[in-house]
Amino acid sequence: MSAQGSALTKSLDDILTRRKQSGLPLLAIDGPFLSSAPDFFSNDYLSLSTSPLLRELFLPKALSASRLFGATGCRLATGNGEGYRALEERLAYFFHSPDALLCTSGCVANEAFWSTVPQPGDVLIFDQLVHSSIREGARLSHIPKDMQYNFRHNSVTAFKQCLEDVLKKHHAQIVQGSRTVFVAVESLYSMDGDFSPLEDIVRTVEELVPKGHAHIVVDEAHTSGVFGPDGSGYVALLGLKGRVHTMMHTLGKAWGHRGAVVLTSPMVRKYLVNYAKAFGYTTTMAHMDVHILNSCLDIISGPKGQELRNKLSHIVQYAHTHLINALRPFPAQIVTLTLPSTRASGIDLDRSAAKRSAELKLYSPVIPLLTPHAVELADYLIDCGYNAGAVTYPAVKVSRVRMIVHAGNTQAEVDRFVEKVVEWATAKDQASSQEGNRAGEVSGEGRGVVRGRL
Repeated sequence: MSAQGSALTKSLDDILTRRKQSGLPLLAIDGPFLSSAPDFFSNDYLSLSTSPLLRELFLPKALSASRLFGATGCRLATGNGEGYRALEERLAYFFHSPDALLCTSGCVANEAFWSTVPQPGDVLIFDQLVHSSIREGARLSHIPKDMQYNFRHNSVTAFKQCLEDVLKKHHAQIVQGSRTVFVAVESLYSMDGDFSPLEDIVRTVEELVPKGHAHIVVDEAHTSGVFGPDGSGYVALLGLKGRVHTMMHTLGKAWGHRGAVVLTSPMVRKYLVNYAKAFGYTTTMAHMDVHILNSCLDIISGPKGQELRNKLSHIVQYAHTHLINALRPFPAQIVTLTLPSTRASGIDLDRSAAKRSAELKLYSPVIPLLTPHAVELADYLIDCGYNAGAVTYPAVKVSRVRMIVHAGNTQAEVDRFVEKVVEWATAKDQASSQEGNRAGEVSGEGRGVVRGRL
């Protein structure tokens, strides 16, 4: 039987067909490719991936390097070198962490940690919106499913209740020191663009869990390089260093390159090196990656990095204000910046994160444009030249197009982008009015073939 007519091919085709028929997005990576339009969709927050300064810093290092290309193996075999450990030590110093371990991606870092470090009998409590790589790592871990608990997103009240329930159920083992309570949260959640109420979470853990029996892990993928002293992150910004036990910093977003670093204790690092399959059974990053990341760190930790963070903060505030004003005339059934749960509740009892963000004057560079017509909006923006993409169910409950603002964006570029969103919303609103079709809430109904990027 030919591959084209094989049983496997038929099974896979049937599944993809059913996926499309059910309305779930059928993804493709054949296009559209990068366009010449301003970037409002990548994770390149500081615009470092296109930075002439980064090129200027990296090229001399590359020309003088004795090794530049493949590592030839994993760190435990032939793929080790002084450059890797030197970079880890430099990152540990920059982030004020006891130790550091480089990984090839943020996904690998999360899977390596969560699949390896928690021990049999330990308990995991996590925000319901944590990244899928954390969930996948937990699935592969020693922690059974019935000892993994999630709490309502960013709700300190729900977290405290969940933690109290866990302590009642497992109190004896935790107090005796035979079990550890792991807590997993993110600093900034990339789908909703909201910050974690991390201070309250840490305080709650310290109040309720006996000292030495909790391990708090924060994924700083979307705050690394952007927030905190010299871009050292959200944990550092809040003054929680030493009270958070492990942090994951992705080096492929604001850092403008790729890879990740696990910031943790020397003991946890040693354990990961010896037992983490996701770390030990893969070829490490190329030697050139080390030189590039050192150059990225030169920028992020220096005056230019602060200049970029200031520019980003300014343009993000401008974009937020402009969008709020521009989209105010449209009903939520067309497009909105406000989640349905926030509108429905009237008074949100768990506003600590938003309140704290306002006090610290933090503005998220991720701005979700919530609409049940996310695929249509993305297609319209693609036709306007943007590298847009819809995020739909099941990735999120509320479909959306995420606008992501970068240090390299200008006010004129923001104005033009908002103008295009308003053009689409106006036409959609008029069409809906003519059809008398304004019933329903913003939901995950906007599903279809996704032309752009997720």
